[in-house]
Amino acid sequence: MGESMIKAYIMVLVYIGKLGEVLDKLRKIENIKSIAVTAGDYDIITKVSVETLEELMEVTDKIQLVGGIKRTTTSVIEKEIEL
Repeated sequence: MGESMIKAYIMVLVYIGKLGEVLDKLRKIENIKSIAVTAGDYDIITKVSVETLEELMEVTDKIQLVGGIKRTTTSVIEKEIEL
């Protein structure tokens, strides 16, 4: 993974009772590098890594087509600081 990769967090709100089903489907989507189940405004936060903004849009579209997802919000990472 080169420095020119575009990374983003895609936050996912899931319908009640659909979390397990959504997680199973997200695991199969290419370019998702990690999946976190969270408490708060969103149920899942995925981290994706792609080469172009068009690829990011394609990954977002695939996520939005997963049954059981109510809404997604994407935040592109401008700078990531490793500790």
